[in-house]
Amino acid sequence: MIYNMDCVEGSKKHIKDESIDLIITDPPYNLGFGGTSMTKSKKPRFSIIANDKLSDRNYQRFTFQWLREANRILKPGHHIYVFIDWRMYPRMVLWMRRCGFVIKNCIVWDKMRMGMGHQYRFRHEFIIFAVKGEGKARRIPTRSTTDIWSIPRIPGNKTVHPTEKPALLMKDIILNSSFEGETIADFFVGSGPVPLAAKKLNRNVIGFELDRTYFDITNNRLIQEDTEF
Repeated sequence: MIYNMDCVEGSKKHIKDESIDLIITDPPYNLGFGGTSMTKSKKPRFSIIANDKLSDRNYQRFTFQWLREANRILKPGHHIYVFIDWRMYPRMVLWMRRCGFVIKNCIVWDKMRMGMGHQYRFRHEFIIFAVKGEGKARRIPTRSTTDIWSIPRIPGNKTVHPTEKPALLMKDIILNSSFEGETIADFFVGSGPVPLAAKKLNRNVIGFELDRTYFDITNNRLIQEDTEF
């Protein structure tokens, strides 16, 4: 079930306490990024997404709001994965801890292709891996997966969202942190990589996307089952 609404409002309305088995989400990084500017007009391909250009104070307030909801709905000891980049990583870790999450690791997504930048061009992003609470946590079922994942990013001229992630990136997260038939929550659906991967792997999804354009893109992709597997 994907809702075209604010994630905090939607979570309060549609999700019960401690009813979610796994959270995977890619929140705004507050960088005001509009996608690649390697275009004929030299302008970014997309408009800046909602809540991606806030004051520091408002961004912190916004982040605490959705993190508190994430903590409320997640089952104790279950996993949450939060995408972030190096500029916002220290703050996000601190805020997650204050909201009741225990940070277990930092996964490095190696995009295998250079991105933007001048002084050493960017080729990675972080995925914060955490659990809810200090008690017994659900274990990852494999010891052979490292904390560096080499999965190609989507080329900038083929993206439909400024911060689009490949659905393939969600595969191991879902397999390692949930079972078939369980429910995954995504507070920032975007172009739908989490719902696409979850559907292919027989998980249920409840997600929220504020932008009607990306909400429609995700629903169309789910109908077409346009995954990358």
